Amino acid sequence: MTRPEAFWNKRAKNYDAQVGPHYEEAYRKTLENTVKYLHPDSRVLDFACGTGIVTLPMAAGAGEVLAIDIAPEMVERIREKAAEQQVKNLTVKNLDLFDPSLLPGSFDAVTAFNVLCYIKDLPAALARIRQLLRPGGMFLSATDCLGQGITREGVRKWFRIRTGAMPFEAYLTMDALEREVTAAGFAVLERENLFPAPPNLFLAARRTS
Repeated sequence: MTRPEAFWNKRAKNYDAQVGPHYEEAYRKTLENTVKYLHPDSRVLDFACGTGIVTLPMAAGAGEVLAIDIAPEMVERIREKAAEQQVKNLTVKNLDLFDPSLLPGSFDAVTAFNVLCYIKDLPAALARIRQLLRPGGMFLSATDCLGQGITREGVRKWFRIRTGAMPFEAYLTMDALEREVTAAGFAVLERENLFPAPPNLFLAARRTS
C-alpha cells in the first residue's frame, strides 16, 4: 500500500488545481464557520495543513498559526504561498501530530480539515488533539464521510484503496464521526454538512474540561 507521505507528496503539485475548484464552496464554508471561533489572540494548530487552502485565509482571524503536515512537498507549497501572500503570523513545519515538540495545553484551537478520515486510529488522534488544547479550547474540523451512502467518489476510492493506489481512508457516517469526537471529551457546538456527496461534515467542538 502507498505510504501516506509519498501519496500526499505526489498530490502536492497539482492539488489546488485538481481539488480546489470542485470543493471551492465547501472550503469557503469551512473558513466562514471556523473564523467565528477564533480571535486576534488565538494560538491555532492546523493539523494536516496541505497546501493551505483554508490555512492561509484563516490566519487573518488568528493571532498565531502553526501549520503542520507529514508531507514535505505540501509543506513547501504552503510556505511558497505564505511568502507570496505575505502572511506573517504563520509558521509551517513538517511534523506529525504526535511530535513531542507540540506541548500539551498550548493551543486555543486545533483545526483538522479533510484529514480525520485518513487516520486509522482516530480515538488516539482525537485524544492527542484534546491534550494539545487548553481547557475550553476549540476543535474545528471538516471531514468527508464516505460511509453515509454510496457515491461515485466513495466507490472510486474503495477500488484505489483495495489496489494499494492510495492509503487508508475510513468510511465514516456523520453520526459516527460526531460520536467519536464526543467520546474523546468534546462538546459539539455546531454541525453542518458542507457538501452533498460525499458529505463533508463540519464540527465545532469545545474541550469539556
